[in-house]
Amino acid sequence: MRTPFLIAAAIAVSTFIAATPASAAWHVDNAQSTFTFVTAKAGVPGSSAVEEVQAFRQIGGTVSDDGRLQFNVDLASVETNVGLRNERLKDLLFKVAQHPQAVFSASVDARRFDALPVGGTADVQLNGTLTIAGQSNPLLADLRIVKLSRNALLVGTRVPIIVSLKEYGLQEGVDALRNVMNLNVLSGSAPVTFSVMLRADR
Repeated sequence: MRTPFLIAAAIAVSTFIAATPASAAWHVDNAQSTFTFVTAKAGVPGSSAVEEVQAFRQIGGTVSDDGRLQFNVDLASVETNVGLRNERLKDLLFKVAQHPQAVFSASVDARRFDALPVGGTADVQLNGTLTIAGQSNPLLADLRIVKLSRNALLVGTRVPIIVSLKEYGLQEGVDALRNVMNLNVLSGSAPVTFSVMLRADR
């Protein structure tokens, strides 16, 4: 007599599970993502500063089911459109042989990603930690999330994030670059912007 009840209960549970969106893990699609920063320099005393947009070509990362976010930037992928300058940044500033990546980590409510309707947007302030050259500091990121499809999210900066290299022990590298490039001024901080495509691991 209990069998029909058990079958009905099993069907009800299965239907509920199928109707409940899973909190999927997400990964960065590097080919559809961009990461840029702006540098400022002046050649001689009294001259106007020149600002240039630079980029990193290799970025990665994941958001796990439990909301652990890790975003990685391959520092050796820096692109300034000048080959010699790329090598100087890698060797004198970032010292990529010892510290190949910059890493941003934080915790998010991954269920919000699934709950967001296709075409919907959400603005979030994310408190996390940025680690460069073995030194970590808190970082606040003001982000906008756009749900492009059930399995694709676009996450970008609403306002630039100012990163001070001195806070990560890299001022010596900035000074070394300034000297070798014969510059009067080379900014030790840079506004950072990014547009990152996240795809669901389903």
